[in-house]
Amino acid sequence: MSKLLVIGISVFVCLLFQCEEIYGKEYVVGDDKGWSPDTNLSSWSEGKKFKAGDALNFKYTNPSFEVVALIDYPGYYEACDPYPVQKDIYTSGNDHVVLEKGANAFVPLDISYCKRGMKLQVEAE
Repeated sequence: MSKLLVIGISVFVCLLFQCEEIYGKEYVVGDDKGWSPDTNLSSWSEGKKFKAGDALNFKYTNPSFEVVALIDYPGYYEACDPYPVQKDIYTSGNDHVVLEKGANAFVPLDISYCKRGMKLQVEAE
């Protein structure tokens, strides 16, 4: 009986510490300020090690901040022109986006906010 208990506890502890690797880590974009023009998104992402499978949680209340995920974005991200390269649009105000390996870029639906610096680009290993 005690061997089963030790094995069970060992499996539980192993799973507990492996959860992040299995499910990925979740990041709230902008932390307490959320996905907002008041957040310095480039400094928010500095020092974070994103991995494919991690999730970004975009929290916002203003519908203008709806999140546009971009595909093949070089040039469009810098120019804040998401329309030719939209991958997905997230509109819930509490959006969870799973990162893919490589470059991931996001801008708000209202490009005037993007032009004021409200955009996010992260690299996932």
